[in-house]
Amino acid sequence: MNATCRALACAAVCGLCGCALFTREPDPNVLTQQEELNGWILLWDGDVPTNGWVGVSAGCSNFTARGWSVTNGALVASVGADVIRTEASYKDFDFKADYRLAPGASGRILYFHNAESDADSAFAYALAPLPPEAKDPFAWQTARIVARRKSITHWLDGRIVDRKTRDDVGFEGRIVLAPGDGQVEFRNVKIRPFGRW
Repeated sequence: MNATCRALACAAVCGLCGCALFTREPDPNVLTQQEELNGWILLWDGDVPTNGWVGVSAGCSNFTARGWSVTNGALVASVGADVIRTEASYKDFDFKADYRLAPGASGRILYFHNAESDADSAFAYALAPLPPEAKDPFAWQTARIVARRKSITHWLDGRIVDRKTRDDVGFEGRIVLAPGDGQVEFRNVKIRPFGRW
């Protein structure tokens, strides 16, 4: 093999390696083109959530919840943060959110929440901590809730972890982010309402 061939071969290998080494995750809080075509709606775009979210305890029409901030593309609930909910209500939907718990922290995602009732009256998805054997203690996990007519399925990182049923298929309510003890972070919060596409 002459010098030119060796140089071309080396460049090709380096190019392939470079692609593998520098491939990064998609930017958070952005819908892909396919997701937009499939009817997904981004519930938080990475900015201060002044639109579309309300502090439950505030009882007003804008975001006034205490204890929430935006850091590195994540919506962060500090210790003692208020519960927040969407302004819109949903009946049948596919909901996803990435979350990350600080050590010892807890939290829930509530759904079918009625604005006039207590948050505990809603259905709940408990945010599971990372397993003890997790290699990265700060890894993100993906929660998913699929509600379609009577069937409700909870997913965690692509695995079904719980199934529920509801009697009133016509009932609808808000999505609620309810931090518990410790710091909780969210990103890529999105929903695909069924029946519109």
